[in-house]
Amino acid sequence: MSYADDLTTRLRSALTSCGFAADAEIENVTQGVASPSRLSTEWAGFRASSAQGGCYAKVLHADMAPLIDFDEVAQASECAGRSAAAPRLLGVDQANGVLVFEDLGVDWRAARLDDLLAPGRLQALWALKRQVHAGPVPDVVRSPMADIQRLRTLCEHDNVALPAEHQWIDRCVDMAWQALQSRSVQAAPLHGDGVASNVMVSSEGQLRLVDFDYGGCMDPWYDVAITLNELYSFERQWREGISAWAGQCLEIDYAVCRLYALINDWYWTLWGLWAGTTSSRPLEFSKVGQWTLLRCRQCVQDPRLEGWMRQVQEGRA
Repeated sequence: MSYADDLTTRLRSALTSCGFAADAEIENVTQGVASPSRLSTEWAGFRASSAQGGCYAKVLHADMAPLIDFDEVAQASECAGRSAAAPRLLGVDQANGVLVFEDLGVDWRAARLDDLLAPGRLQALWALKRQVHAGPVPDVVRSPMADIQRLRTLCEHDNVALPAEHQWIDRCVDMAWQALQSRSVQAAPLHGDGVASNVMVSSEGQLRLVDFDYGGCMDPWYDVAITLNELYSFERQWREGISAWAGQCLEIDYAVCRLYALINDWYWTLWGLWAGTTSSRPLEFSKVGQWTLLRCRQCVQDPRLEGWMRQVQEGRA
């Protein structure tokens, strides 16, 4: 059985178990693109339609199973759908690795960076993130450091070639995380991924959030940080984005965002290098890792890094 046939077989089995028509017409609607958008890299996306109606289904790629906790993703997705910030989860088939959602329809597509940089879009995006934060709470604690440790173990097991300075970056990431643990925060449900392709945009300009692989409960500022990191290259833009979120840009909030962004970039660096080594799919996973590695290098070489850590630890505004 070919790889594509395996995905389709798993999908049809899941549709049947979730109460959808066994003879539904299935269309593969998302082609995987690792760099720069990470589009459909963990899951294959399908639209299924029949006389009973339609749905959108995600089928987990087998090579991503070591990284994805299916039950946690299902919980985070279900809560996000109930918040109305994301499509509703309609069915779950863990055995086949399939999640079934309401179909937003053909007028919606994955956002590109330029879509989210358009005037007014950041405010709309922040509103959706707030809906998730204030919405139903999954029984999932999100820890980016636990995710990084999982990848560290996989990289060692699979003999992944890491950059020469990986031990130093690892150390900086550990110190950044420890500094952040000194903060008193009210954990909330997160989206957990700032990449543009995990936002859907309609032909009328509406937005919805999708893909809660890294959802769960944590500091809401993590969502802010990783979104700013994906959208903006310049400090002025970050500060304006923080002001749009919080009403002002305190120095401690800027420091928190920079530290969270470093941690997130190191995760995606390890992810890209590991997947580029182990996956047989013809996607440019390693390019993702090379791009985020560049951002990691810029951060650990920034003379302000130690000051950001100290400021966060001391709680100085």
